[in-house]
Amino acid sequence: MAARLRELTTAAGPRWASALVALLLGTLLLAAGLVRADDAIRVLADSAVVNFGRSVDFDLEVEAEAGVEEVTLFYRLVGENVTVRVPLAVSDTVRPGQRNFEHTWGLEPGQLAVGARLEYRWRIVDKAGQVLETPFMPFSYDDDRFTWKTLQDGQIVLFYYGSNQAQAQRLMGYATQALVRLQDEVGITLDQPVRIYVYQSKSDMSLALYSRSEAFDANIVTLGVAVDRSTLLILGSHSDVEGTMAHELSHIVVGQATENPYGVLPRWLDEGLAMKAEGELPSGNQRALQDAIEADQLISVRSLSGYANDPAEVDLFYGEVYSLVDFMLENLGKEKMAALLAEFRAGQTQEQALQRTYGFGVDELDRQWRASLGLDLRPTPQPGATAVPRRSTSRDPVTCTSWLGALFGLAGLALWRGRARAA
Repeated sequence: MAARLRELTTAAGPRWASALVALLLGTLLLAAGLVRADDAIRVLADSAVVNFGRSVDFDLEVEAEAGVEEVTLFYRLVGENVTVRVPLAVSDTVRPGQRNFEHTWGLEPGQLAVGARLEYRWRIVDKAGQVLETPFMPFSYDDDRFTWKTLQDGQIVLFYYGSNQAQAQRLMGYATQALVRLQDEVGITLDQPVRIYVYQSKSDMSLALYSRSEAFDANIVTLGVAVDRSTLLILGSHSDVEGTMAHELSHIVVGQATENPYGVLPRWLDEGLAMKAEGELPSGNQRALQDAIEADQLISVRSLSGYANDPAEVDLFYGEVYSLVDFMLENLGKEKMAALLAEFRAGQTQEQALQRTYGFGVDELDRQWRASLGLDLRPTPQPGATAVPRRSTSRDPVTCTSWLGALFGLAGLALWRGRARAA
């Protein structure tokens, strides 16, 4: 073998041999440099410890022969482009060269979604100018107060605790039935996996929920809430859990189907689809809808696009959005509804999406829907879009807001959609 190598070297000439030597020397020098960096700065230990609903505690133990000049912590949600940068204070210590650093990221209840995936890394600079950057290390924002068990069906993973397997299986059945209805009646399916966390009491779920106010939290029981695009919290012990499951899953499925950086769905469409996912329209909403039809006092489609401040219109709002979406599905077709959602996903405005899908806009939709209910054209022009309130009865969605984006230096509001009732 040695003879053969000599033959190849001779045949290739001295230029090939010189290149080989240079390559070997470069490799050795690079390796030596890496060894020197590793020797100069060493991470002895580091960790990220979740104190659920309260904080994440980051700790670093490092040894630097030349002494530590700078330490910076970086953390972010997995998959996010924005990273939080935290420079840590550096001061003299009793043990030269060895330093301990820590940072507490204070959290409010509900500030992060249960099970959120995060990652962190360190950048350490010593007094000789050597730099060590650790790779990103992942961790989960888990509610470790409970020992969670799981059920999985397709893209749905249901988490529960205690001896509630029969209940968990029943809830999984509600979830899969809701997804089937959304696919059969609307033509949309889940794009991404969904995690459903089932809590057994209001107190158990409190640290996982965004806190509105002391009075609100004391008097309102949240039945369910979609805390992000793939995570749903459910109060499993409540009698209205089936409707809650369907309603909130609809928000997640529709949210995934229409996610875009330019705008959000009009409220009548988002809430109307969620009400359809529940099944039959509740009697209170049906009565309010029928009374408004008989008195020719329906809220216009333009005015159903947001929320208002008149509690008297709450039941009517949800009755109307159910009726409007039902009309569109029955008379214009579920294929068109799926196409409409695709237009919203592309970032179209409400008027643009309707025109591109159906060939008419908001006012014509209002006219056709009214005609299907036996009503004539509105006698006077409607004012600009006004908002319509949230419900607060036992089958009511409630919207919660969380400045999740602010936690990571992001601008904007993360919208939580949920259902609640008076305690």
